[in-house]
Amino acid sequence: MDTLIHADIFFFVTTVVVVVVGIAFTVVLIYLAKVLSDIKTVTQQVKEETILFREDIKELRSDVKKEGFRAERIFMFVRNMFKRTGTRSKKKDASNK
Repeated sequence: MDTLIHADIFFFVTTVVVVVVGIAFTVVLIYLAKVLSDIKTVTQQVKEETILFREDIKELRSDVKKEGFRAERIFMFVRNMFKRTGTRSKKKDASNK
C-alpha cells in the first residue's frame, strides 16, 4: 500500500512539473516570436537605408566623374546626407503623433 501512495505522489509531481515546463516553454516561444518580429522590422529599415545610401554614393560618384574631385563636393554630400536624415526623422515623428 505504501508503494502505491509513493507512485501516486510521483505521478502527481511529474504532472505538475510537465505542466509548469509546458507553460514556461509557451511563454518563451511567444517572447521569441515578438523578438524575431522586431528583428525583421529593424532589418527591413536597415535594408531601406542601405538602398538610399547606395543611391547617394552613386550620385557622389557621378558628380566626381563630371566635375573631378573637389573637397567642396564631399562636404556638400555629407551635409546633404545629414540634412536628409533629419528631415526623415521629423516626418516620422509627425506621422507617429
